[in-house]
Amino acid sequence: MRYIIMPLICIVLLSAACSPSPATSPPAAPVPPTSADAALSIPPTTVPPPAPLDLPELRADARLPIAAPTPKATPVPGDPVRIVIDTIGMDRPMVGVGLDSNYIPIVPKHDVGWYFYSAQPGSGENVVLWGHVLRFLDAPDIGAPFARMHEVPIGATITLYNDQGNAYTYVVREQVWALPNEVDYILPRGEELLTLVSCIGDKVIVDDHVQMTHRLITIAEPQGT
Repeated sequence: MRYIIMPLICIVLLSAACSPSPATSPPAAPVPPTSADAALSIPPTTVPPPAPLDLPELRADARLPIAAPTPKATPVPGDPVRIVIDTIGMDRPMVGVGLDSNYIPIVPKHDVGWYFYSAQPGSGENVVLWGHVLRFLDAPDIGAPFARMHEVPIGATITLYNDQGNAYTYVVREQVWALPNEVDYILPRGEELLTLVSCIGDKVIVDDHVQMTHRLITIAEPQGT
């Protein structure tokens, strides 16, 4: 049966291939463009480019104005009149002192003394202070200003106030024992320092007065150095 169907399919295909093509219609005559078509065929109008703006030339070195920094006010120098050491609860006035006729330092009985032949705070030199560590018999209720100086630790801050109201803060960097004749500590040192001199050591009797064998030298430097 398969062999009978195949010849029939071939006959059908050949008949379709050999059959005449349908008649073609003659080409249509050209149609003139309508008004809409004419509008679409109008060439575009050329628009000239915009003229360049007349801008001022910017220089490479042109910069916006910058306000000058406000200079910091320089503290007015003056004599120290107050000392504060928070670690030992000290907040005391100071008085200026010098030397007696025998060139011995004059130490106030109840106050901290600023050696006025030394430097003022902020002047770049050695500021020297001294004070007693023992009470006086005629005023046993008044504590000695430097009685607790040996308790001040390294790194503690000491603040001096001058008579102009300016504050100067120092940081303790060392404490040393010195003999009374070791005076280099109170001389100019070529740098800003704060040197506090007090007594320490064994108590001895000298000219009917109690004295100590050594001096405790507390040396501090300006904070931030």
